[in-house]
Amino acid sequence: MDSISWRLRAMRQLAVATLLTALSGAWLGQACAATLDGQQFDDTAVLSDRTLRLNGLGLRGVAWVKAFVAGLYLPAPTRDSVQVLTMPGPKRLRLKIMLDAPSHELTKSLTSRIARNETEAAQAQMEERLTRLAEHLDSMGDLRVGDTIDIDFVPERGTVLRLNERFVGTPVVGDDLYRSVLKIFVGDKPVDKRLKEGLLGGGV
Repeated sequence: MDSISWRLRAMRQLAVATLLTALSGAWLGQACAATLDGQQFDDTAVLSDRTLRLNGLGLRGVAWVKAFVAGLYLPAPTRDSVQVLTMPGPKRLRLKIMLDAPSHELTKSLTSRIARNETEAAQAQMEERLTRLAEHLDSMGDLRVGDTIDIDFVPERGTVLRLNERFVGTPVVGDDLYRSVLKIFVGDKPVDKRLKEGLLGGGV
């Protein structure tokens, strides 16, 4: 009986230890990543030798059609859209694609929304650079479910695009251009109010 009791106690202890290990691993997984609609984002990203924090996640979709989940990375967290737009330092807007579509559809949306958010004078000042950015986006070709697009701002270089970790085109200078891109997502006239709310901290 003593031998059987000892084995039973040992088995219970092993079961408890296994459960605690599993729970600990699950907690650590949640601590280092955030998920929205099945799309996972790391809590941090390193850009221009700075560690950025995930500020929020937001879904862009209409009815049952889901286009992408966006994650906004900043040097410091904030729920204030003005602070997002004016905050110095590197920034990252990461899009995880959930719908097969040609990249020029994304380009059209970007350019039309910038036109809604900016004055004619501001658009004229950025016209050449916006055209270059649009050409870079168009060059991505057909986007597929699972693709990741990074729209980065690197202070010493400007707006930098990456598709699935590979650089696309060349940097486009000017913090005003990147600020115009961010306005599409978190400005006064966002493309999607729920997306804006999520990126400002409601999606993490």
